[in-house]
Amino acid sequence: MKISIKSFSNFSFAFLFLCVISAASGCAMFGSSSSKTEYYTLEYTSLGLTGLKALPFIIKIDRFYASPLYNSEKISYRKSDYQTDEYNYHRWETNPAQLIAYFLYRDTKQSGIFKGVFSHDTGFAATNSVSGTVDEFYEDDRGKTWEAVLSLDIVLMVENEPDINKRILFQKKYSARKPCSKKNPKAVAEAMSKAMSELSGQIITDIHKSLSGKI
Repeated sequence: MKISIKSFSNFSFAFLFLCVISAASGCAMFGSSSSKTEYYTLEYTSLGLTGLKALPFIIKIDRFYASPLYNSEKISYRKSDYQTDEYNYHRWETNPAQLIAYFLYRDTKQSGIFKGVFSHDTGFAATNSVSGTVDEFYEDDRGKTWEAVLSLDIVLMVENEPDINKRILFQKKYSARKPCSKKNPKAVAEAMSKAMSELSGQIITDIHKSLSGKI
């Protein structure tokens, strides 16, 4: 049987084409498994604030905002001064501003020391509002041990107060650093949870202290 040069060339081209397609498919499959995005959130039990008398105030947790450096779901980290970076495939479940606002709302509500606690989107009237900015929310790799860094700027205000000088009850910065048990994003989420738990307790206590003097 005689095989022509043209038939052989067509066969070679078809075989080469199939090899290229197979290789590309293999790379795509490998890439999809290696680039799977992992999502993280905060997880801790609300602190039991004992010894604080219940107050007749209704608190609204307003919308929070994040610093431009941390206004993203991607987990940010720092390996050196003047430099920041982000993981491609490790992200927070939602923007840090929304994450912090939700957990502060949850903790304030579960504290049971105010007449009512609502989030900004409920539409209920309130006597006071809490707003804030997430100034820092990152993984610090510059030391021997990784740390979760959290810094918040919190404002407590009186609702429906026409005098601007009387509207703001306090504005205060809260900061915490917590060591990570391991050098991975899951350990960062765990350490960030501890940082938020600590700051949340401080913020709620300060709100209670400020409003206690208004009775």
